[in-house]
Amino acid sequence: MHHRPRFQFLVSFGYDGSRFYGIQPQKDVPTAGQELRKIIEKTSGYKARGLAFSARTDRGVHARINLATFYLYEEVDIVQWQKDLDKAPNTGLENIKLIPAHFHVHARGISEGKRYIYSIRDQQPSPTTSTKDCWLIHPKLDVEKMQQAAEDLLGTHDFSSLRGGKCGAGSVIKELLSINIRRDDEGVTITVVGDAFLRKMMRNMVGLLVEIGTGWREADTIPGILAQKNRHAAGIMAPANGLCLDQVGSLFPEDGSMRLKEYQGREPARAIPQTKKASKDAL
Repeated sequence: MHHRPRFQFLVSFGYDGSRFYGIQPQKDVPTAGQELRKIIEKTSGYKARGLAFSARTDRGVHARINLATFYLYEEVDIVQWQKDLDKAPNTGLENIKLIPAHFHVHARGISEGKRYIYSIRDQQPSPTTSTKDCWLIHPKLDVEKMQQAAEDLLGTHDFSSLRGGKCGAGSVIKELLSINIRRDDEGVTITVVGDAFLRKMMRNMVGLLVEIGTGWREADTIPGILAQKNRHAAGIMAPANGLCLDQVGSLFPEDGSMRLKEYQGREPARAIPQTKKASKDAL
């Protein structure tokens, strides 16, 4: 039986979450995923098929490096295509980069960990400071207390208490590799790396840590909150505008160039997709 050849691609891209209602396609509202499809099809001249994303983000959440895969039935000049993408008008997407891939490379199958960064301004900003990508609060946070509490979130846990509504994850057991909370001249940043995250888990985690940082909760309360396996035990949820998906780690390409630095030296949890055959020979 003859199968039509197809040309598979991995694409990395970022976006300004304030301009989109998340990444998943929705009726009558702009999403980052819909915008990516539009720009792929406009610059290539062909229909993007099988478009899938490595990480889902909600309305207002930003991304520096998310990943997607798709394929075309038509062969294109990728060098010229990348130039056209680089010159495309700014519609909320940024740093769109194409990588030819084998047909086994799929956005969900190659992802290996995610790094999120949450930005907080806990002091009066200057008149020129933009707050579209940070959470502005007035109590000054106790960063040392927050970092102390965060140690109890590290490792593998049932994160039901930090799970948002309508979460479709198959398992509530997730592993967090690192949580770093630091203060600079602008405010406080919380950087979290984990294998996967439940829906709104990151924002619920930040809300909990902020409650601890303001003194509303004690630093030793997290084990008890996780043990309850109940979202109502964890308190407030941080707003979306302060959250950025900094990077989705990828097992492809095989040289490890797109793996998260926190995963370097670790044995991959799944097989790395191979590219022994050209993508145009994929069935």
